[in-house]
Amino acid sequence: MKQLYRTNGNLSCKYCTFLPYTLSLLFFLLFTIIGHTQTIKNAYAKVNSIATVGGKSQLTISNESLNGYTWAVNKEVIVIQMQDNVLGNTTNSSLFGGLLTGNNIGNAGAFEVATVTAVGTSPKTITLDRALTRPFNTGSNASVQVVSFTSLSTGNITTDDDITAIPWDGNLGRGGIVAISVGGTLTLRHEINVDGKGFAGGASSANKDPNCNDDNYFSNSTNYGAKGEGIYLNTDNNYTRGRARLLSGGGGGNSDGAGGAGGSNFSAGGNGALDGCSDGGGLGGVALGFSLLTGNRAFLGGGGGGGQGRSSQSDGGNGGGIILIRAGGLKTSCGSPGISANGKAAVGSGSYGAGGGGAAGTIILQIKSYNVLSACRLDIDANGGRGGSSGNILSSGGAGGGGGQGAILVTGSALMSNISQSTKPGAGGSKCLFCGSAPGGAGNDGDGEQGGIGVVLPVRLLFFNAESKNDKAVLSWSSADELNVTYTVERSTDGINFTSIGTVTGTGQPNYTFTDPNAITGTVYYRLVMSGDMNAQIIYSSVKHVSRTSATQVAAAYPNPAHDYFYIRVTGDNNNKQHKVTVTDLAGQVVYTTTGIPANNIIKVTPGRVLKPGLYMFRVTSDGYEQAGKLMIQ
Repeated sequence: MKQLYRTNGNLSCKYCTFLPYTLSLLFFLLFTIIGHTQTIKNAYAKVNSIATVGGKSQLTISNESLNGYTWAVNKEVIVIQMQDNVLGNTTNSSLFGGLLTGNNIGNAGAFEVATVTAVGTSPKTITLDRALTRPFNTGSNASVQVVSFTSLSTGNITTDDDITAIPWDGNLGRGGIVAISVGGTLTLRHEINVDGKGFAGGASSANKDPNCNDDNYFSNSTNYGAKGEGIYLNTDNNYTRGRARLLSGGGGGNSDGAGGAGGSNFSAGGNGALDGCSDGGGLGGVALGFSLLTGNRAFLGGGGGGGQGRSSQSDGGNGGGIILIRAGGLKTSCGSPGISANGKAAVGSGSYGAGGGGAAGTIILQIKSYNVLSACRLDIDANGGRGGSSGNILSSGGAGGGGGQGAILVTGSALMSNISQSTKPGAGGSKCLFCGSAPGGAGNDGDGEQGGIGVVLPVRLLFFNAESKNDKAVLSWSSADELNVTYTVERSTDGINFTSIGTVTGTGQPNYTFTDPNAITGTVYYRLVMSGDMNAQIIYSSVKHVSRTSATQVAAAYPNPAHDYFYIRVTGDNNNKQHKVTVTDLAGQVVYTTTGIPANNIIKVTPGRVLKPGLYMFRVTSDGYEQAGKLMIQ
C-alpha cells in the first residue's frame, strides 16, 4: 500500500485528465492486494518436557497452534530453545542484564531438526527418530518450542499467497517462526514476512516521576518503563521495569520523560534519550552476532523498552521473527517477492517518553542455487525498527533508541545476483525538531549479512536403501545436499551399536552408492550419518538391514568325512588375510582352534590331537568375514 500511494499521489484530484484510468488502476491494485491473504504453513507448540524413551527423544507438548499444519509421522520438526535462564550480572547497576563472562547465553537460540516417528494424544507427545543432542532447558525459567519444518513440495512449487507466522506469545511459549522445505525449486511470487512477529516490546509508564532517577536499573514500580522481551525468560517481577536491558530486550525509560532503548539481535540496540534529566534513558540490548555465526542458533529480534512519560508516552516496538528455508533452488516470478524479518518501530509517539525500536529477526537460507532475474528482483530484509520520537517541536524530549539489526545467514556465498540484502540498525527517534535524535542501533549496515556458514539445516534424504548384490551389501541413497556434506556409513550386527565402515563426500550430485568392503553373514544393519562444517548438526538416516544367507557363505570342507586333517575352501576375495578356524562339537564345546592365511582360497587344518569320530561344526572368521560348515570325523 505504501508503494501504491507513492506511485499515484493524490487520487482525489478531480481535474486530473486520467482520473478514470487512475481509479481503475487503483481498484485493480486494491483487489489484487486484498486478494493476497497471509497464510500460516507451520504448526507450533510449547515443549513442556523432553524424555528419552528407547534411545529417542519424546516431547510432551501443550499450547498447540495447528491452524497452518499438523504433526505427522515421517515429517520433520524443529526443536528450538527460545529463551534460557542465563542473565549475567544482577546487581542494580548498568551491568545488570548484560552478558556473562565468555559471552555465555546458555542454550538460547539453539535448534535441532528431527523426524517424527509417533504422535501421542494423552498426554500430547511427539516422539522423534533420535535423541536430541542439545541440552534443552524446559524448566519453568526457560522456554522451548517445537515447530513443524513443513515440506511445501518434494518437487518444484510456486507460492500462491504471502506466508507468515503466528506472533510469538511469551505466555504460551510458541510462535514467531516460518520454517519451510522444498525438494526442488521454490518460486516466490509473494512475501515471506515475519516483521514484528518476535519478542514483544515493553509497556510504557504514564506515571509522573519528577525526580531525575537514573539509578533504578530494575524495579517492579510502574513509575518506570517496562523492559522489552528477550532471550532471557524473566520470572522475577522485580526485573520487569527499569533502565537495564534483559539481554536482547531493551531497557525501559527510568526518569521523567525518558525514552526506552532498542532491542537487539546481531547488533546491540540504541539507548533511550532523556527529556530534562542528565541520565535515565533505557539501555540497549546486547549484541548476539558472535553466537549467530556458529550457524546453529537463531534468535527472534528483541523487543524495545517502553518509554516513561507524564501523560504522553509510547510502548516499545516488537522484534522480528525467524525464517528458515531449505530448498533445492530459489527463483522469482514477478509479483511481490520478498523475504522479511524486520523489527517494528516503537508504537506511536510520546511527547515526553517514547519507546525503543524492536530488533530485526533472523533469516537462514540453505538453498542450492539461485535464479533471480533482473526483472523480478528479490529483497531480503532484516532491519531494526526505528525508535519512537518525542513529539516535541522546540524542546528536547525523551526519544526511543533504535533496534539492532538482524541476520541473514546463507550457506553459500552472501553475494547473489539480482538479490538485495539489507541488515540495517534502526534509527533513533527524534528528540525535537532541531535537537537531534536518540542513538540508533549499533553496527554498520550489512554487518548481519553472512555467507558461507555451512550446512545449518540437515540434508534432506530423499531415498535410502540397502540390499545384497553379488554377495555384497550395497547401499544407495539420494539427497538434496550441499557440497560440504559428509556421509559416514555405519554398520551394526544388533541394530543398536554402530561402527563406521567408510565415508562418502558430497559432490552436489543427487545419487550415491557405497559397497560394504567386508560384508558379514546374517542380518546386518546400516545407517548414514550426515554432517557438515562449522559445527553443523549431525543427522542420522533411518536404519536398513541386509540378510546374507546365500549358499556361498556355507563353507566347504574336504575330504568329508575326514580323519587326520581336512581342507576348507574360503569364498570371495579373502586371500592374504589372517583367518581363524574354530572346531566345536555338537554341545558347542571348542575342541580345536588355529589360524592361517589361505593359499588359493584353501586353508589346511591339521588338529594337534586325534578327534573322536562324530559330527563337528567349524567356523572360519576374518576381518568382516565369516563362514561356517559341518564336518564328519571317522
